[in-house]
Amino acid sequence: MKNKASCLLLVLLVQAFLFFGFVVPSAYAQKTINSLKKYKVEILPLNKQVRKKYKLKLIHPYSFQLKTLQKSLVALKFKKKNIFNVKQGRIFNNALVKHLAPLIQKKFSQANSSQRISFQIPNASGAAYIQGDTFLTSEGLHWRFTLLRGVKWGIEDFSVSGEPWILVLQKEQAYKQRYWKGSTQLAQDIVNWVIFKNVLPTSSRKLPEPASHPQTQKDKESHKKHTASGIKERLHLLKQLQEENVITEKEYARKRREILGQF
Repeated sequence: MKNKASCLLLVLLVQAFLFFGFVVPSAYAQKTINSLKKYKVEILPLNKQVRKKYKLKLIHPYSFQLKTLQKSLVALKFKKKNIFNVKQGRIFNNALVKHLAPLIQKKFSQANSSQRISFQIPNASGAAYIQGDTFLTSEGLHWRFTLLRGVKWGIEDFSVSGEPWILVLQKEQAYKQRYWKGSTQLAQDIVNWVIFKNVLPTSSRKLPEPASHPQTQKDKESHKKHTASGIKERLHLLKQLQEENVITEKEYARKRREILGQF
């Protein structure tokens, strides 16, 4: 009798574990997904002085593979300090990665060489929770954060009180550095700005930048140097984006005309 009671208790404990281990997190994940409807992913200018100061030459618009951005979002980790201990963890959970990556992918295909992709994510109550931006250069894929878990921190805020949190470097990641004025040797890590050195641009995935001014004769002569194979490769890549619903039919038609206009 005692053994039967023990077995019954064990079964109840297993059922309770399964309920709280699977049902409750699923409900929480659904709540998280519902709150994501309010987040923003947009294209914004990257300050000209910032580009000059850090020698940033943006390679936009660019066609990223979705899995590349998904892996990058998963690999972003941070360390938050408080008076008791140091907490570490991923910045983006799986639900955020799933919904955020396609939006960032699309914005990269639309941004020009003076623009960044900005993102802002609220918590369940609607308050700002995560905020930052991303862009691509020959160094790799850049990620900058100015707000994590509701705590603000500027890109160049070297406060004497210390960092409220920092990004934790993973394999093939590096901090962007700020060099002291007048020095090419003394540098300081910017610990809320990381570069993914393993995500480097390739010419085949670079998309044509929309013309913002009338072409000069020099521009036209330069465009004529594009080979037929290069044009064909870009058209094929553009078609893939349209088939994957990364860009609309209207955007596809416009960019196709731009590519053909270069030949």
